[in-house]
Amino acid sequence: MSKLKRLLRAMSHLKDRILVLIFLVICVIVYSVISIRSHEQFQTFGWDLGYFDQLIWKVSRGIYPFSTLSQVNLLAGHFAPILFLFAPLYWIWSDPRMLLIAQSALMVFAAWPLYLLAFEKTQNKLFSFVVVFSYLFFIGTQWSILNEFHEITVVPLFLAMIFYALEKSKKVMFWLGIIGLFFAKEEIAILVAAIGLMIFLYFKKKKLGISLVIFSFLFFFFLTNFFMPAISEKGIYQHEHLSSVAKTPQEFLLKIIVDPFFALRSLVTPPEKIKTLASSLLSFSLLPIFAPLGILLPLIEQFLIRFLYTGPQYTFWQNVNHHAAPTAILLAISSIYGATALIKKVHLSKKRLLQIITVLIFVTIVGQDILFKAPIHSIFKKQFYETQPWMRDNSILLTKVNDFSPDVSVATQNSLFPHLSQREKIYLLPELNDAEFIMIDLHDGPNKYAPLSRNEMKELIDGLTVDGKFTIVDKQGEAVLLQRSNK
Repeated sequence: MSKLKRLLRAMSHLKDRILVLIFLVICVIVYSVISIRSHEQFQTFGWDLGYFDQLIWKVSRGIYPFSTLSQVNLLAGHFAPILFLFAPLYWIWSDPRMLLIAQSALMVFAAWPLYLLAFEKTQNKLFSFVVVFSYLFFIGTQWSILNEFHEITVVPLFLAMIFYALEKSKKVMFWLGIIGLFFAKEEIAILVAAIGLMIFLYFKKKKLGISLVIFSFLFFFFLTNFFMPAISEKGIYQHEHLSSVAKTPQEFLLKIIVDPFFALRSLVTPPEKIKTLASSLLSFSLLPIFAPLGILLPLIEQFLIRFLYTGPQYTFWQNVNHHAAPTAILLAISSIYGATALIKKVHLSKKRLLQIITVLIFVTIVGQDILFKAPIHSIFKKQFYETQPWMRDNSILLTKVNDFSPDVSVATQNSLFPHLSQREKIYLLPELNDAEFIMIDLHDGPNKYAPLSRNEMKELIDGLTVDGKFTIVDKQGEAVLLQRSNK
């Protein structure tokens, strides 16, 4: 190839990559706008945005990161040291909306190493872009970004980095990805074990693969049995909720071993689990099932972890919240390997086959977007841009309360919590503790008063005022501010 041809080819690649980056920036803006607007319309809650906002705000101020919602510190709630890296963002803008923007950027830009991986494997620009498109608009990706804020949304970026690094033998990138996963959440160590097994079987790096498998399991059980209980204010690992029949990860593992029929029943009941699996694979035109088994191991691990769970949080096995984040990128990655496997098996030219696959992926991802009424559609709805009177009433009182010193303790409801969480002490009603003020909004809406109902909230406030424990000091429409009496 002549120097001129190489130069023209390099310029063409650069142009395509710039266009992909521009597309990613646009996606970050769109997802950020939707996330922020949802927050401004009081559709974010104490669990989870308010919880993370208080902790990260405390880290940014050099305050011990103890949550007055969970009653444990940041590393005991979930082992997520990655959250410390978000604190400097609050030096720029100390607002929970900063977390929503950061989350949008992190999940969207996981598509960059995904694009590089797709192009590395196929040398096809259009196919590589459509894989990116399918990941970004998969229903699980959309809900992961738009369902408040969660630490697990950093996982797709690290996963995409790991796969690309393995293909290109980039050791630094690989280990950054692995360390990032270990620091994202304690349960992700099991996913790293699956990655280790994949490295052993598919990439034939046996020593590295086995070492990762062994270390990952040891790390997970060390965290959940020793480290997290030791640093917790409650003295326990507080997420032992894998099943109603087992209180600890060890008990759950033993249950699966001694009662395999329990595992089989858990995987297929309720039928919603099978529906989630089918819709996830169909969204990517069934391409993942053609990928080599070794490549599929991390994806299989994620579906197993989600489906073996028996409740009560049914959204755990659906694609409607952050639990779908790792699955989303793994489906896209598996689609790349599925396409390359088909190229070797189908008697069509590589170019022709990739054209067909590209069209199929585009059609199926747009189809699932329409079928499941994807949340990104909200940006086209009139009510998305409306600020109703009750929202303005809330904003007036919120401004007043946020002018108080961060040392002033406040109790509030679920929907107002993340608007008041940058303070030392904040409580979710009906918990009061030493709250000096209470702010509530009695305009009805879904999940606004959890764990109470609207009527229970009204009864609580009426009881506190009748008893003289609190007095109303300000009121804007249905938004009410109460102060503890000195009696």
